[in-house]
Amino acid sequence: MMAKKLNKININSDLIDAFRNKVNETDFFSGKLKNVNGKNHWNLLCSAMDWITVASDGLPEIKLEIGGMGYNHLKTINLMQYVITVDVLVESIIQLYRVLNSGEPYPLDDSKNIFCHEELSDDKYFKHIRAVFSTHPVSLKSFDGVKRSNDERYFASWVSEMPDIVDEYDFYVFLYSNDPNKDSLNSFGINLDKVNEFALQRYELLNDLINRVDIIIKEHITNYKEKSIPESDDIIEQLSILAEENEKRFGKGYGYSYEIHYLQKLFITEVEMYGFDEKFTAILNDYKDYMITGINEIKRNLQTMSDHGYYIKHRAGGYEFEKIYTYFADGNHPIGKEYFQGLINLEKLPIKLIELNDMQLNRLMMDAYLFSVCEETGNERIKLGDIVELVYPNYK
Repeated sequence: MMAKKLNKININSDLIDAFRNKVNETDFFSGKLKNVNGKNHWNLLCSAMDWITVASDGLPEIKLEIGGMGYNHLKTINLMQYVITVDVLVESIIQLYRVLNSGEPYPLDDSKNIFCHEELSDDKYFKHIRAVFSTHPVSLKSFDGVKRSNDERYFASWVSEMPDIVDEYDFYVFLYSNDPNKDSLNSFGINLDKVNEFALQRYELLNDLINRVDIIIKEHITNYKEKSIPESDDIIEQLSILAEENEKRFGKGYGYSYEIHYLQKLFITEVEMYGFDEKFTAILNDYKDYMITGINEIKRNLQTMSDHGYYIKHRAGGYEFEKIYTYFADGNHPIGKEYFQGLINLEKLPIKLIELNDMQLNRLMMDAYLFSVCEETGNERIKLGDIVELVYPNYK
């Protein structure tokens, strides 16, 4: 008998892509799930999405065919792979419901409309199919998935095909009992069209889950829009309040986390204690006065749940400043250090910065200085060559 290819599962992998795009639509959604009563649900969600993608892409590629009689190791292994992949797909969907529906069972938990077993739900019956055809064929606790009170165990033969039962099952095994009084052979089969229907019915629940994510996002936004952010006349205290509110509203490391942290460093810096001359003290204090407007803007945006309305302007441009700021970040970049000390030597920056060797202070003083140059020239960004003449060797 010639081999007959089975109908491939018709799975639309665009659906998991749509779900992935939905959960990544806002930064605060992931932040909200990263600590739920001490559990990182975001990691669980990412794992489930990854395996759903693997299953949706991979299931149509597994080669399954029927025809012939008796043992075929390759068909058996392909079938094992198929059944396990369907199981991973379904378990991943169930995990998504557990994360997004606060532990409530997913809608098909008790459904019996596919395998139509009198006692078992489709999910429980499929677990038995999985055990027989892939994961536990040599240690089965029941014949049909219903656990009895006795200690009877079953053991499956290798997977086979027979022409006279192809219409009912695509593949089957014989299940042997450990009861010495039971010598009869009982067949147990798998119908892959039903398995495909079972998998697709659960996979398509991603549409429901996309709607659920929308609801979670809307509820989160509405909830925090209605909660007023406390105000303080003390700048440092106000920034601490904003940092706390930002983490609750957008998650740790998201929203305005960088901007608030930068402003906290700026406003706790008391420039007078460093003994800079009047010119540089005024430059940094003028920069502080300007940056106060950022505090107010961040507060307004947090109150309205807008996560993209304010950023710290980076006024440095070009290769040279890129190296200088790298030096501020790592403390040892030789080219950046040379450019930075060159500005100090030309009295564009306080000479005392070399003695202090404080990279945070270096960064703030440079930002303040560039702000003053931009204010003076009316430019948005400044290159080092706009401040000092750059001379490079003339290589030939």
